[in-house]
Amino acid sequence: MRKRVITMMLATLFLLVLVAGCGSGGATTKAPADTTKATTAAPKTEAPKETDAPKETDAPKETEAPKETEAPKETDAPEETDAPDADVPGDLDPVTLPWYLAGNHMPDTEMVVAAINEYLQEKLNTTVEMYYWPGTEWAANMPIKMNAQEDVGIISFGVQTKMDYVQMAQRGQTLPLDDLFDEYGPGVKALFDDGLWDGMRVNGKIYGIPTLKDNCYIMSFIYNKELVEELELDMNFDFTNWRAMEDWLVDAKAKRDEKFPGEYDDLPLVGSLGRAFPYNFAIENFISNSQLASCNIDPFMEIADKGIDEVFCLYTTPEYREYAKHRFRLVDSGVMAYDYTDKEEWKQSPGYLGMPGWGYTYMTEHLVSDNWTSEFKVSTNIFTDTGNYHSAGTSISSNSANPERCMMVLNLVNTDPKLATMLRFGVEGEHYVRDENGKMTMDGSPRNSDVANRGYFHWYFASVGNLMIVEAPPNLTGPNNEMLINMDKYNKEAVRAAHLGFVFDQTAIQNEYAACASAVDQYEPNLNDGRFESEEEVDAQVDEFIAQLEANGYQAIVDECQRQLDEWLANR
Repeated sequence: MRKRVITMMLATLFLLVLVAGCGSGGATTKAPADTTKATTAAPKTEAPKETDAPKETDAPKETEAPKETEAPKETDAPEETDAPDADVPGDLDPVTLPWYLAGNHMPDTEMVVAAINEYLQEKLNTTVEMYYWPGTEWAANMPIKMNAQEDVGIISFGVQTKMDYVQMAQRGQTLPLDDLFDEYGPGVKALFDDGLWDGMRVNGKIYGIPTLKDNCYIMSFIYNKELVEELELDMNFDFTNWRAMEDWLVDAKAKRDEKFPGEYDDLPLVGSLGRAFPYNFAIENFISNSQLASCNIDPFMEIADKGIDEVFCLYTTPEYREYAKHRFRLVDSGVMAYDYTDKEEWKQSPGYLGMPGWGYTYMTEHLVSDNWTSEFKVSTNIFTDTGNYHSAGTSISSNSANPERCMMVLNLVNTDPKLATMLRFGVEGEHYVRDENGKMTMDGSPRNSDVANRGYFHWYFASVGNLMIVEAPPNLTGPNNEMLINMDKYNKEAVRAAHLGFVFDQTAIQNEYAACASAVDQYEPNLNDGRFESEEEVDAQVDEFIAQLEANGYQAIVDECQRQLDEWLANR
């Protein structure tokens, strides 16, 4: 009877996935005396503001969205999961699970966790002890808990937690999920196709559930609508990357100077146009935060003399040398500034044309400035790689006393709109209300009306799970849910790198990597920001950079990555 009921329950959850429209779509000790109590206490920080522009991970900061599946319906609210048969909770033994999330404690965390537990008890006869930890706490405390072989239940991995998905799997700290999916997590398994699940395999097994969100590089040009119209700039072009925009930008600067003589002489035309990757080169990258080992992606083929399966160091290519000269020319012409330090006020000027964006699929009119209307143009070069799926998600502790129930909870988190929404926005009637059209709004809610003093607000919350089924206020996702609908579209259109699932083990080249990473830190910022007096000086600096990389052993990195990639390809 019990197995029959569980099966019926999970079948219901699986049907919800279909109804809700889910389908298959860079980073950065003593066990705590539990200063962060489960469901109650954790370090308090201010909630993110709805109107804040998401931050870039690259310096200087501009406008990166925090960083996949059938888009959610455009109707008022996502359908809720049908409750399972009334005898299901009683047929399941009561269980309490630890759950560690990458997020800050807020004033009403306990209230929301109590509501979540009430819902989980109804659905699965389960309660959770939820630990909201910021990234610093994860780095300090989670490795100790794992090394002590504690049952940490459901855990987040990726950029926000600094917990490396592959390393945790290789160390035996997380549980293989393959045998749990069919019986306890069919809805989760249905979120991605087999090719993407293969990208999550470590030694043949799947150890984590990637968060369904913007699982691809969606780069964009955010621009000042009024200035574009005043200068009569032609926006009818395919935006690929900033390297291809040089002539257009120089022409726009000349038109601004002619239209407003002397008025904007000290104002660059645009913000700093992002780093080489992923703003300017659509390549497959095998080492985070540097391009010491990369491959081309078909059809972009950014590096002319390299094949799809040929590993290269971007910094030693002719294309990177030309990119560095291009950056100098933009600074020299006044399109970019020599230095953006402490110049945030530039963005407020009506003469500021725009900046790069990352991850945007919907934009409010005054995202950047109240003084001009923000519009954006998305790159036609949308692509994805292994890092996009390893950057945020959830795993189950290898020491979990109840892995089956953990998977059942994760199945619900990823398929149930009510639970997914509650985790982000709290309790209806307390943290959000309905407007006259039935749409969610924080305005007028008892506990979330004050943007600076939210009771509970965790928009995006990539460490939790499926974003596509969340109901959100129109001011975040658009009046007709455009953000998530477009996100789904781009996920489906994204070109997949040829080696999705390949992970470069850097153990054999740790010394070379440390030395080369130091050289990248030394030379890349100035090359990226165009801080030179002439193209000849750029050439000399690139020569010096390459010589330093050669002395530090970059070729050993490329060769080792190539060896591992060849082996991976041979064993596919």
